[in-house]
Amino acid sequence: MISKLLNNIVENFGFTCIKDFTNSIVHTKLLSVTIPIAGISSMLQTLLGLQSFTIISFVVLVVLELVTGLNAAKIKGVKIESKKFSRFGLKVFVWMTLIFITNSMKLEYIDNKTSFGLLASTLFNWLHGALFIYVTLEYLISVLENLAVITGQSNNTLITSIINKLTKFLNNDKK
Repeated sequence: MISKLLNNIVENFGFTCIKDFTNSIVHTKLLSVTIPIAGISSMLQTLLGLQSFTIISFVVLVVLELVTGLNAAKIKGVKIESKKFSRFGLKVFVWMTLIFITNSMKLEYIDNKTSFGLLASTLFNWLHGALFIYVTLEYLISVLENLAVITGQSNNTLITSIINKLTKFLNNDKK
C-alpha cells in the first residue's frame, strides 16, 4: 500500500516507480568513486591535520608539478630517467612524513594544560602550518618554472617575474 502510494507520487514527477526515483538520487557509479575518496580524504585529514580542500589542492599541485615537469623536460630535450621519478617520489614522501609528524606532535600536546604542553602544542601547530606553506610554495614555484619553459616565456614575463619574487621572498632577499 505504501509502495503503491509512493509510486503514484513519483509518477507525477515523471519517474516510472520509486526505484527509478531513488536511482536518480543515488548514482551508484558516483558513490563508488565518492565513498573511497571521502574515506581517504578523512584519513589524510586526521593523519596530516589538513582540511580536505587543502589536501586536494596539494595533490593537484604535486600532479601539476609532475606533468609540467615532464613536458618541460621534453621541450628542453632532457632525458627523463627513473632516478628523477624516484627523487620526486622521495621528496613527496618526506614532505608528507614531516607534515604528519608535526601534526602528530601538535595533537600529542594539545590537551596538556601545563606551560610546556601549551608551548609545545603552539610550536608544533606553527611548524605544521609553516612547513605546509613552504612545501606548497616550493611546488608552486616549480610549476611556474615549468610553465615558463613550456610556454617559451623569456625572463621579462609575468611568470618569471612571479618566480623571481617568490624566490626572493623565500631567500629573504631584500633586493
